[in-house]
Formats: sequence, C-alpha cells, structure tokens
Amino acid sequence: MAIAMLKEDMWCPEAVAGYGMAKVPEYFFEGHTRFPAVVSSLEAGKNWAHAFPRLEPGKFIGILVARLSTAEFKPDVVVIYCNSAQLRALLQAAAWETGKDPVCRMSAAGACVYAVVPALQSGECHVAVPCTGDRKWAMAQDDEMIFSIPERKMEGLIKAFRYSDSHGRPMAPRPRLMPEYELEESYAKVAKMMGMEVD
Repeated sequence: MAIAMLKEDMWCPEAVAGYGMAKVPEYFFEGHTRFPAVVSSLEAGKNWAHAFPRLEPGKFIGILVARLSTAEFKPDVVVIYCNSAQLRALLQAAAWETGKDPVCRMSAAGACVYAVVPALQSGECHVAVPCTGDRKWAMAQDDEMIFSIPERKMEGLIKAFRYSDSHGRPMAPRPRLMPEYELEESYAKVAKMMGMEVD
C-alpha cells in the first residue's frame, strides 16, 4: 500500500513548508512557530526558521510513501527507523565506499522534513531525530532514530553489509567482556606511532 499526500492532506504547516508545497509566509521566518512555546525569544525562533531545510516551492506537488518491500515505484529517499545499534551499523555501511561520515543537521522538530529534505538536497545519507508529532501521533519509540539514504546509494549500502559479513566483521558485533582487548594490527601500529604502549 502506498499513501500519496498533497498539500490539502497535510496537517502540519512545517511539512508543507519543508516539502515546498506552498510559499512560506514571512510570519514563519519571523520565528512565530517556535516562540514562545519552545525557544527563549522571537530571535531564536527566527534563527530556527531560517535554518529549517526547505525544498523549492512548487517543485513537488506532494509526497508518496510506501514500505520499501511493497513499493511499486522507485523512491527518491529511503527512510529507516532504527535503534542506536542499527544506526551505528548503517553509518558504518554508509561510509564504506568513501570513508566519509554523513554530515547532519539535527533538530527536535520537523522529523518528517529533516528525514527527507536534507538527503534529497545533498544526495547523501542523513540522520534525524523523531519529533514531538512523530512520537505523539505516529508512535515513534524512545529508542528510535531515523536514517535516510538516497535510493541511488542503496546498492553501496547493501554491498557494505555483504562485504562485512563475508569478511567475518559483522556490522552488528556482539559485546565481549575481557580483561584486556587486543588491538587490530592497523590500530596497534597507529597507537605505537603516537607513543602509546601497546603489547
């Protein structure tokens, strides 16, 4: 099942603003959606509003969402709700090809926008935090984070997981309790170069 949402289907004006479904009024940019509820001043609200990620107004008429396993369309961005262990594995896999970690702008608000728009604009993976609405009305859980990846990067992510598994280095390692941990050869070499005592 897929769900299409146009402007008239939206409840939250931040989603409409972020997805570029309408021209954003100056009132928003003056900081009124943040002050006095969640920031200390109108100036703080203004700072938040101007940093809020937004798509070009009119570029898209809506958003189409579906489970990845049943989607009958090619998505622009894949959004994954995950716990911190799963997020660590996804971040490691995302950096596998280039060695570059995602650079993320985080916010406690507008999760639907922060999970989609930065990844769409940059073409890079992104991490977001479930917002108040996501938690209150969409039932995001205390241990959840959001990992977003442009569809064109999915193949590399899958390759990273397969490579890791085939080389005996699972992306989700099990914890081990030992009196002393042996460093991998490359780590030990760097440690010695920095004057650390390593056996």
